[in-house]
Amino acid sequence: MKTPNSEKFQDIDLGTGLPTSVPMEIVEVEIQPSVLIGDYAIAFLKECERTQPLRATTHGLTKDEIFNYCVYLLDARIKSVTSYVPQFSRLKVLAIPAFIQYCLENVGKVVRNDVGLTMIPVLAESEVITYEEALRISDKISSFEDTLVILKDAMPRSPEGNQEVMSTALIAGYVRAQMKVSPVASYVSAFLGLNLRKENDFRILYRVQYDDLEFIRMALTTQRGLF
Repeated sequence: MKTPNSEKFQDIDLGTGLPTSVPMEIVEVEIQPSVLIGDYAIAFLKECERTQPLRATTHGLTKDEIFNYCVYLLDARIKSVTSYVPQFSRLKVLAIPAFIQYCLENVGKVVRNDVGLTMIPVLAESEVITYEEALRISDKISSFEDTLVILKDAMPRSPEGNQEVMSTALIAGYVRAQMKVSPVASYVSAFLGLNLRKENDFRILYRVQYDDLEFIRMALTTQRGLF
């Protein structure tokens, strides 16, 4: 039996029932050069000395120069992602070791609509050398391009980063991810020392655990394929 006004529910505005957009949360993924890049600088220098001992002595390339150069390249990459970089063409002439170039390509802005997150790279507080100093170190590194894999005109141009890498972080000594990622992505994340500026707010998303830092340190610094 119908009750009075029982059909008037059809006039009630219940909305569309469709999902509505929500503001994207910004996750700042911080690069910490002090974690493994220093180890890479030592390993890279040893490889230079192994393959070209006389040239290594002549040019006087040091581990500190390699470390500072890597930090400069990371800083330049982040600026190209998050802000305008004047005279980007100057970066084209820099010689970049292959593994460092690969890391630069993975660093960038990532928008994950599935979880409502936008991840952007930031650099931990570090001293960054001048372009002129970077160019001087680049000249030293480029002298080894006949025995090591050194790239020119290799600074990435797209601001987009790799979702797997940017969705991982180094938390409590382990690489943790928001989803299953490739081993290479976990190694790059460890190498860059990726961490979260607001760890307490977002670490709950990082539920997949990979190797610990010391295991990755040993694996990375003994692989000649990196050079």
